[in-house]
Amino acid sequence: MTAPTKTRHRRVVSLTAAALAMPAAIVATTGASASPVSPRQAHWQPQIVTAAASGTQSQAVAARYIVAENAASRLATFIRSRRPLPPGICDERGLQVQTIRLERAISAAFPEIHQIGGVRADALKWHPNGLAIDVMVPDWSTPEGKDLGDRIAAFALANTARFGIEHVIWQRVYHSAAGDGKLMADLGDDDANHYTHVHIATHGGGYPTGVESYFV
Repeated sequence: MTAPTKTRHRRVVSLTAAALAMPAAIVATTGASASPVSPRQAHWQPQIVTAAASGTQSQAVAARYIVAENAASRLATFIRSRRPLPPGICDERGLQVQTIRLERAISAAFPEIHQIGGVRADALKWHPNGLAIDVMVPDWSTPEGKDLGDRIAAFALANTARFGIEHVIWQRVYHSAAGDGKLMADLGDDDANHYTHVHIATHGGGYPTGVESYFV
């Protein structure tokens, strides 16, 4: 699930240490709330993201996701100071508020990431309706790239409630918000099988009005 991407042109400052289990926070607005999703969107049902899975439960998948301590460390200043997250590296046009908040947090927490894809045409609802991002992993075929993708997936799965996450896909494994992992059918190439990027989808939360501030 790739998307047109926007290249990082800014420097991200590494922040001080903090635990992965971050304190509860909100998406605040200044004078207005996020636009509600349309009735059509509100009545969407859970949807299979790809072709039918092979039926093989990947019991060991969760074990390979390491705790994303560095990610939480870089977000510590935002947590303590209640500073809003700055715009991320993704083109945020068309994204819903939970997706924007997630994208900004990942941009701040993982300075190694230079491209994140957002809205694009697709047969499924996630990208066209601003519900998903594709976090492009540099050198994804190397051990270092796999480790980075593992940490991004771990960060998302550890914070499903915080960011309203619906599912995560990384290296042919589909994870629901509950954390269960299923090995997906082989879709033919590394891009389609999500080896090149971590796909993360949210429940959306409505479209922004333009006056929102996003907090960790």
